Amino acid sequence: MAVSLNHSVGIEAEPDKIYEALITGPGLASFWTADSQAEPKVGSVAHFGFCGPKLQMRVEELKPQSLVRWTCLGDFPTWPETKVTRQLKPSEAGGIEVKFVHDGWSDAVTADDLAHVNYTWGQVMARLKQYAETGKPAPYFR
Repeated sequence: MAVSLNHSVGIEAEPDKIYEALITGPGLASFWTADSQAEPKVGSVAHFGFCGPKLQMRVEELKPQSLVRWTCLGDFPTWPETKVTRQLKPSEAGGIEVKFVHDGWSDAVTADDLAHVNYTWGQVMARLKQYAETGKPAPYFR
């Protein structure tokens, strides 16, 4: 069974501001985890800390102001080789729509684990919106 975790959020901010938040350590630290190290370079490895557990993601694809794609390198037991994609496009309602997909999950991952991860990603996307619209950092994980 192929499972995809999906979210979509409308953000009233310029696409370059949103994109910058998604590709740099300081940007990611402003809404996801305060311990974020990333550079906007395909092939680079971004490092994230969560008050103990660590996570590494390889930057697979970048399209300025429109696409960010990563592959998980491991660290979280059920995450190896999963993919995280964020697409930015103009929203019909105005602003920018950010579509989020986390897929590639193993069939061995339980529904409860997927629900927990999906809930957390929803909270993180809300923090991205808040940060992009206000400029005030509020990482989900401190």
